[in-house]
Amino acid sequence: MTDFLMVIYDSPHWVFFALGGILLIAELLGTGGYALWSGMAAIIVGLIAWILPLSWPVLWILFAIFTLISAYLWWAWLKKRDNNKSSKVEINQPQQELIGIRTIVTEAITNGSGRIKIKDGTWSAKCNQDLEVGHPVEVVAVEGIILKVKALNK
Repeated sequence: MTDFLMVIYDSPHWVFFALGGILLIAELLGTGGYALWSGMAAIIVGLIAWILPLSWPVLWILFAIFTLISAYLWWAWLKKRDNNKSSKVEINQPQQELIGIRTIVTEAITNGSGRIKIKDGTWSAKCNQDLEVGHPVEVVAVEGIILKVKALNK
């Protein structure tokens, strides 16, 4: 048993390579990125330990620093990506993405209701004025499955 511990003590790079591998395998189980970056930090520390003869405490401190840095960079990237997404889209309300779309009337809007075309389908629409077929409109709100539109200049 003592020989085994001496081999581990004398080969810290293999310990960090193994830790990195275990963390990367754990990431495959769906940890949301944290194990990925910790695993990469462990592999980087393993490479450093292979090249430079550093003590165990220094290697563990490097592992902690690289893990914190990579986790922070991952968080910052996710935050930036989320800020680039439209803030008006709400969970379980994909029709909110229709707000702002410009399209045309496909069934005349009379007495406040008609139909408009969006992509390959038509939607019920409400407007506060009557509009003929082909008139350009913009979606301004969504009420259930009915879109509120405003008339645009031809």
